Amino acid sequence: MKQDKKYTLIVPTYNRPELLDEFLKSLEVQKFNPDDFEILIIDNNSENNVKKQLDDFVNKNPVFSQVIKYVHEPKQGVGYCWNTGILQAQGQLLIFTDDDAALHYDYFKTISEDFKLPIENIAGGGHVSPVFEHQKPAWIYKYIMPVFAEINLGKKSKFPKNKHPFGSNMIISKDVFEKVGKFDHNIIKDLKVIPPGILEKEFFSRVKKSGIPVYYFHDLVVWHFIPQEKMSKDYVKDQIVESMRIKKDISREKGFFSYLLLLGKEIFKWFAAFFLWFYYILSSQWEKASMLLRIRRWKTKELLGFT
Repeated sequence: MKQDKKYTLIVPTYNRPELLDEFLKSLEVQKFNPDDFEILIIDNNSENNVKKQLDDFVNKNPVFSQVIKYVHEPKQGVGYCWNTGILQAQGQLLIFTDDDAALHYDYFKTISEDFKLPIENIAGGGHVSPVFEHQKPAWIYKYIMPVFAEINLGKKSKFPKNKHPFGSNMIISKDVFEKVGKFDHNIIKDLKVIPPGILEKEFFSRVKKSGIPVYYFHDLVVWHFIPQEKMSKDYVKDQIVESMRIKKDISREKGFFSYLLLLGKEIFKWFAAFFLWFYYILSSQWEKASMLLRIRRWKTKELLGFT
């Protein structure tokens, strides 16, 4: 007889066998009851043999033999992977992370202690700490860090209105998807440039509108690896411009007033940016000052259609 699990971990993967290995290593140190957990590794058409990689891991760690499951998702895109995981999950609580993340050693233990059956109306995310492959460039300041999926709200218990969890550390009970729907991958136009958090922002906006609080679980920690190729201004520009394009399209679909509201927010952010720019200049943080105004210019040009 099939036994339902309490918790399902959903992990999309695509062409990153080395990073997937590091993620699997973070599982080895977890303390948990195998009867309570399942881990769905969603292979999104990887060129490497993900199934063999998982089989090799399970052979070395037999405790995962009834825990790790290989799932293939033919439609390209992380949103499709998440939605397939939601459909196949047995657990009442679904936990989302990435193949380039690593779980804190007591992650599963904390999940087991903090979430008891029945699990309902839970939506939120935990702490995400970026780990840069090389030293973080001087031009990266705190307001750029969401591009690298950083989440650190300190001891807050809920996400503020203007923030949301990232896919590398989301915790959502299955009944929430029944109430508000799954992730909407249709807002993604360019699979080569998917801004971090864009699918999550749209999903959690529906969650908040439904009246379900979005909680911050500070004791659920993951580390998110940032490779050298993402530590460039061109990469940041691509993410920021595409994110603004999606926001612009969504606002226009809602109506002209919604677009004007987005434009008004951008004007306000220019005023705030000049104050911060002045602080960076006074404190001799020249690279941050320069990058701050570049980002505002990139966003405004996209919003006004001048790209």
